Amino acid sequence: MSNKKKVDIVIVGAGLAGLTAALELKKHNYSYVVLEARSRLGGRIHSTISSDGVTVDLGAQWIGPHHKRMLGLIEEFGLQLVPTFRTGKTIYEMQGKRKQTNGKLPIMSPIVIADIMKMKRKIDKISREIPSGAPWTSKLAQQLDKITVAELIKTILLTKAGVSFAKLLIEEALCANVYEVSALDFLWCIRAAGSIDHLLAAEDYWIAEGAETLINRISDSLGETIQLNQPVQRVMYNEKKVTVYTGKESWQAKKVIVTTPPNLLTRISFDPPLPARRVQLSERAGLPSVIKLICVYERPFWREAGLSGTAYSDQTPVKLTIDSSPLDGRRGVLTILIGGDSARQIETLPLKLRQIEVKKALVRLFGEKAAYPIAMFEKDWSAEEWTRGGYATHFATGVISQFATSLTSPVGPIHWAGTETASEWRMYMEGAVQSSERVVHEVIHEITKE
Repeated sequence: MSNKKKVDIVIVGAGLAGLTAALELKKHNYSYVVLEARSRLGGRIHSTISSDGVTVDLGAQWIGPHHKRMLGLIEEFGLQLVPTFRTGKTIYEMQGKRKQTNGKLPIMSPIVIADIMKMKRKIDKISREIPSGAPWTSKLAQQLDKITVAELIKTILLTKAGVSFAKLLIEEALCANVYEVSALDFLWCIRAAGSIDHLLAAEDYWIAEGAETLINRISDSLGETIQLNQPVQRVMYNEKKVTVYTGKESWQAKKVIVTTPPNLLTRISFDPPLPARRVQLSERAGLPSVIKLICVYERPFWREAGLSGTAYSDQTPVKLTIDSSPLDGRRGVLTILIGGDSARQIETLPLKLRQIEVKKALVRLFGEKAAYPIAMFEKDWSAEEWTRGGYATHFATGVISQFATSLTSPVGPIHWAGTETASEWRMYMEGAVQSSERVVHEVIHEITKE
């Protein structure tokens, strides 16, 4: 192994959190290196282009109107936002019934709608009792961390249709069954977004050039400071310095910022070992299962039928579809998300059979024309070696209240970032950027004290 290289800060991970941390460190004239295990940049952001020039986002894609940091980056790097197509009816499949509606709720009885509105108000009220940066400190933490999301919604909602509707939307958002996730985890997400309504508006825009274009433009502005194919294997540290080893090189620094998902932390050897609570948190931090598919059609035929392209279903493997067609309408693009149990079941099939199952589901939702895409793209994020799931970590009962106190607490010169550590918009790209903002401030403060 070559002699140790020296920088002020080592950043582990070249996803959005790592790259925006580097961007901020560069502004403050600190030296740094970004070490990335993959052969590409972006982490959970990954885009490609179809043979006829249609942008395809296989990873994180959507941006909401309240994502001020992402909106700032998009403006700074000269990218174009596309509003998600919402004109027309949304399809809801629940309890064996298919409904279409022009509103935000499917057509249901006034009693069910009142039940759902009551749930939204109740959840917003409870979530305001949870500190977004430290939910484990809430007076309600222990109580909420003992029950699942399934138990929470059943205690609030009085109607079966209301429970089905809430389950449909929440399971898509979490990529997990409502009985798998702590109620505290879910309410923390709501708190970090500001409200349920904010959360439901988080898919309002996407980047015309693809989210990975933002990653590439940030990278271009950083120069020769990013090292690909450099999985970090070992971190040796004391209070004054840290040495980071990959299979090829080693780097000595004052601080290290780790931006990888918590589940991947177990693949790095730390000397001395990390505190037991931090290790136990990582061991309980597996990401949910998710597969994202893109179907490209000759044209957005669903619009001709008065449909928006948005569909929710608890009757097929496809949990959510959204229209991601280019602005000029030269092609129709349906983005398809399969999460939780459905993802785990369908990923066992060969690729051709998976595609057949997806097309069957789309035909059920949109008619026979959906069976004939001119191109299909797929990304199984659970199979991705350096991610192992998506969209972000959600915790089972008992984990946050017992172990998450270590989520953002520095360990000597080691600091933590990534969307899982965000106090605003946890799970989203905005959360990744907010986490880097926090950690850079933290690191600079510590360095200037020394």
